[in-house]
Amino acid sequence: MTKQGRKVLLSLALTVFGVFLLIHYWTSIAGWIGEIYKAILPCLIGAVIAYLINILMRFYERHYFAKKNPPFAQKTRTGVCLCCAILTILLVIAGIIVLIVPQLINCVKLIVQQAPKGVEALLKNDFVVKYLPANVYDWLANWREKLTDTAFWSDIVTKATAFLKTGFGSAGSKITSALSSTASTIGSVVIGIVFAVYYLACRPSIHRNVRRLADNYLREGVREKVFHYAAVFNDCFHKYIVAQCLEALILGSLCLVGMLILKLPYAPMISAMVTLMALIPIVGATISAVIGTVMILAVSPVQAIIFFCMLMVVQVIEGNLIFPKVVGKSVGAPGLIVFAAVTVGGSLFGIPGMMVSVPAATAVFNELRADMTKRETEKAAAAAQPETDK
Repeated sequence: MTKQGRKVLLSLALTVFGVFLLIHYWTSIAGWIGEIYKAILPCLIGAVIAYLINILMRFYERHYFAKKNPPFAQKTRTGVCLCCAILTILLVIAGIIVLIVPQLINCVKLIVQQAPKGVEALLKNDFVVKYLPANVYDWLANWREKLTDTAFWSDIVTKATAFLKTGFGSAGSKITSALSSTASTIGSVVIGIVFAVYYLACRPSIHRNVRRLADNYLREGVREKVFHYAAVFNDCFHKYIVAQCLEALILGSLCLVGMLILKLPYAPMISAMVTLMALIPIVGATISAVIGTVMILAVSPVQAIIFFCMLMVVQVIEGNLIFPKVVGKSVGAPGLIVFAAVTVGGSLFGIPGMMVSVPAATAVFNELRADMTKRETEKAAAAAQPETDK
């Protein structure tokens, strides 16, 4: 057997042996992976927080003494901009809580109180009795006792709250439940915030040291590829987050204006909810429309229909005119890839997976498209070279 053949055989044997060990000791390996994940969880949370804060921080840095750059501005730029970014996020969170929580509590109480009366009135309505299919009316009549019981609707609210706490999707619910059920999560979040603040405060020196490590321990070709792919992913994530937040803010503002013009109830709360849900790709708009309609339905069925139609019109205008200009150019991925990314990401990691999978899939798609274009150009140039020589 040749030397090359022995190398191939040895590689095959080691691969088979490695697969056998992986299968045989998978329980222990999975336990080690879980322990490692718990250990690095605060750092991962801190990295996510730092990335989000850094977007705002860079915005403030670009406008902090933009025309003049005196010495005191150079020394205080990092600290001042970091404080402004954190303060902005805290104010946004506080504003959302103030807008949503009180009205949401009142709305849930109103739904529990009015739902039994609404069902009773529906069953006695002449139009419903005359035109509703008999099997549907019989089903409602059989459920009359439960549907007109306040305790039944209170139980629905309790179950819906529990469902929202566990997240969406089997994997996402397991992760969310595991995280929310342990007190260590609070500690991980606190440590992550400290980690994020420390990283952002020392960002220039950390970047220099990372560059030094890459220069000393990576080959030039590998180093350039690593930095190139990191820059591509960072650019896609940054543009997507900024554009998605801007698009969500525009949609929420349009919803607020429309609700105020039509004098619909819960305008600030529902508009804030629409803004938040718009951050979730594809399904966010549908969720906000359904929840908002149900909330207004407790006040007036006619106003609920008006709200639903108004929001659909606003979403069509925003989706066809605003979204392609604001988010489409920044993301630049076909709708099929976005839909597939949302489906896979949501199945694996719930709502966070949906939000992360879109820019990640976009970065991979853009990089593949650029590489294919480069290869096709090189092939075309090589094919045309002999004709040029002749």
